[in-house]
Amino acid sequence: MFVAMNIAEYISELLYRHECVVIPGFGALITRRVPAQYFQSTHTIYPPKKGLSLNAQITQSDGLLENYIASDLSIPFSDARLEVERAVQSLKNQMDEDGSATLYKIGRFTLNADQGISFTPMYVLNYLPEAFGLSTQELIAIQSEVVPQSETQVEEQEDQVPVIPMPIQEKDQEETTEKSTPWLRYAAAGAVLLGLSYIGFRGYENQKQQEALAIEQKADKHLRTRIQEANIFISDPLPSIELTAAPQIKNFHIIAGAFREPANAAKRVRQLKNKGYNAKVIGVNSYGLHNVAFDSYATREEASNALTEIKNLGYDSAWMFVGELPEE
Repeated sequence: MFVAMNIAEYISELLYRHECVVIPGFGALITRRVPAQYFQSTHTIYPPKKGLSLNAQITQSDGLLENYIASDLSIPFSDARLEVERAVQSLKNQMDEDGSATLYKIGRFTLNADQGISFTPMYVLNYLPEAFGLSTQELIAIQSEVVPQSETQVEEQEDQVPVIPMPIQEKDQEETTEKSTPWLRYAAAGAVLLGLSYIGFRGYENQKQQEALAIEQKADKHLRTRIQEANIFISDPLPSIELTAAPQIKNFHIIAGAFREPANAAKRVRQLKNKGYNAKVIGVNSYGLHNVAFDSYATREEASNALTEIKNLGYDSAWMFVGELPEE
């Protein structure tokens, strides 16, 4: 029904919609957003993507992978869990024999000297939905060069005869000067009259501006005097208005576990509240599991800091879910 090779397909499909996919008994694949990059050495632009990393400390199942397989194969949850355990055991056996194992579309897992697991992402697929359709672009570098002139072009330039302007005879110059003298006299007289008209107009404009300024200063002084003499009383003050900030939308949740039975989810909530957490059931996911959260946050930064503190307290299986879950 279900072979070990198919587990890569299910994990790959879940990575499109979730930031954390736990492989029970093996580790958790964590995603992070990597912005678009440009490598000058190769003149290549890479689109944004989801970076993958492995957290080998998170091995406890959250039910996400098993529920997805059970829903796809229409089998009970318990059978799906057994199939996942067989697939994980087959993956471990391959690593013990060959020292490494590869999950297609995901990456390569290798045993290091300390018998720990090193993970190398494959990046065959871009798991970032908003980057759908974007591909790697290679740019072509353009180098400008100075084209040297050929010997033929140089010779043609040297053979060109320069044009020398012919001098005007003195007689022609005298006749031209005599003909243009009356026109110069009329032009000079016109320029003098135009200058005097302009000076008179500018003087009139300056006088009008000074009069307007004096009237404005007088009116301003009169207004200030009236304001100083006036007594203003408010017998019935306006009521105060209290502004309330809009509630923040908290779409970043730190998940403590997912339970099929509502009673088990409620029990987990009580346990966490007794330890001081603002725990609650935030909804039922598409696999029919009741999600229990330590708390919900408005920003990714707040949720990431809270997740780090929770894991430091021993809750290694805690993970972050982004999005609004459907109400119960």
